[in-house]
Amino acid sequence: MKINNNYLKEQLKHVYWLNGGPCAGKTTMTKKFVEELGFQTLGDDVLKYRPFTSPVEYPALQFPNPDLDWNKWFNKPVNEHCQWLFQIVEEMMDFFIIDLLTMPNDKPIIIDLGIMPERILPFIPEERMVCFYTSDEEIERLYYFREDHKMILDCINAYTINPEETIKHGNKSMVKFSNEIKTACNKMGIKTVERIPSMSVEEQFRLVREHFGL
Repeated sequence: MKINNNYLKEQLKHVYWLNGGPCAGKTTMTKKFVEELGFQTLGDDVLKYRPFTSPVEYPALQFPNPDLDWNKWFNKPVNEHCQWLFQIVEEMMDFFIIDLLTMPNDKPIIIDLGIMPERILPFIPEERMVCFYTSDEEIERLYYFREDHKMILDCINAYTINPEETIKHGNKSMVKFSNEIKTACNKMGIKTVERIPSMSVEEQFRLVREHFGL
């Protein structure tokens, strides 16, 4: 799908974007913006979009699915898995942008979605984007043990040959995904915020608000 970026820039000038990798505070910050500042948000619901896709045009959106060999899926090469992570977000953006355009524009919107910044900079300027990241160790400690990832962990425990090694392998993909987004954001001069264990939610929220001028 081709949409004029100048039109998007005008129509989405009330949208703020929380970019970055996993376990860095994007979801927590989104909740703060919604609850304390009255922002709207939009979830990245892959299953909502999948029925409107085809394997030819949107191959990444077809996965994962119940027919997979789960052990093979979770243990695929890191580069291959990371490529899928980036591709699925890019494919989803066709639908995501349409949903953004249909939301009311009388209140600002906060989005938390990790994606290469060049995919959204044409219509979301750097002053309305911030990149969150955390250490590799924090991702490895937290990613598969978050409450919202319980279904993933349950699947790994039930359907893989060696769950412990599968988790270690999967963490390598998530770390690579996070680091590639952070590196790209740094190169493009986008504000980055490192979430360290000692940083409070309020402090992180303050830094983001200051960057957005809110």
